[in-house]
Amino acid sequence: MNDGFQFQEKFVAQLKATVASNISLADELADLLKVSTDSIYRRLRCQSAFSFDEVAIISQKFGVSVDGLLNLDSLQVSFNFNPMYEEKSNFGKYLKWFSQYLTELANTPGTRIIYAAEDVPLFRHFNFPNLSAFKSFYWSKAVLNSEFFIGKKFNPAIVPQEIIDINKQTYDSYCQINSIEIWTEETLTSTLKQVEFFWESDLFENRDQVLLVINEIRQMMDELKSDCENSYKNNPSKRGEFMLYNSEVMIGNNCVSIEPGVSKLSERVFLGHNTFNSISTYNAAFTRETRLWMENLTKKSLQLSGTAEKQRARFFKKMDDQISVLERNVMGVATSN
Repeated sequence: MNDGFQFQEKFVAQLKATVASNISLADELADLLKVSTDSIYRRLRCQSAFSFDEVAIISQKFGVSVDGLLNLDSLQVSFNFNPMYEEKSNFGKYLKWFSQYLTELANTPGTRIIYAAEDVPLFRHFNFPNLSAFKSFYWSKAVLNSEFFIGKKFNPAIVPQEIIDINKQTYDSYCQINSIEIWTEETLTSTLKQVEFFWESDLFENRDQVLLVINEIRQMMDELKSDCENSYKNNPSKRGEFMLYNSEVMIGNNCVSIEPGVSKLSERVFLGHNTFNSISTYNAAFTRETRLWMENLTKKSLQLSGTAEKQRARFFKKMDDQISVLERNVMGVATSN
């Protein structure tokens, strides 16, 4: 490979990871740049160069940042994000993009995700159909004010099956990726508060529906505990290595570091934005600073995975107690002091 194409090789790898696998990248670029597909194939094989203007056009169209590719250490950082409010279909597009991105990571050897979780990592909800439906309903109704859900109460059947299937694929992909999650004792709180708010606002069709969701929250935590005990995620075919830490330091915002392993892809950081959305950057200085912060946070946290049986039991007992408080509230059972 000609040294002059090192940037382009990374740029093409990043572009391929961004575009869905069922889309012909060559055809898309040929149409975008108004050139022949043969010319595009030569560029994708790094036999000829993209011009600066072409890189700018492609970056704007597909949201590929060049910060990380150029190893820019500027204190001014550019972020990519997925708009949600401009089009009614953007929520579904976001879930599809998210699922496709996790699939790409799962297929990239050596990839690792480090997740500092102010809230439960959203893909953890997606292995449970009622809980997955509830989170999608909550985001659509309470956050995005979706017209489709105006005047409607929650029932799992109201959420399109396509959404549930996409969410499940996201979860399955996550299970294949080596990961570290850093939780606090408040990480589960937002999910429980969402259920409580909808229950007290009479936005469940009936009590049985809310109890199904609560039961699956408990199953989710049981699954997380099992992942801790085994140091592997719950996936029978391709199990990603897993470690969980309990931080006594408040995290402040969901933060995810993607370390792409042997891939030519650049390290990437996602930050929570607008409740469940995110912004991301490849900026080298920012990703390095985030990685150092996460390493420090991990060092100051208690490891719950592996042989840490006593610490693990204490942590999950507190989580189960929080779930039980909500369950008693829904059942109308007074909590003893």
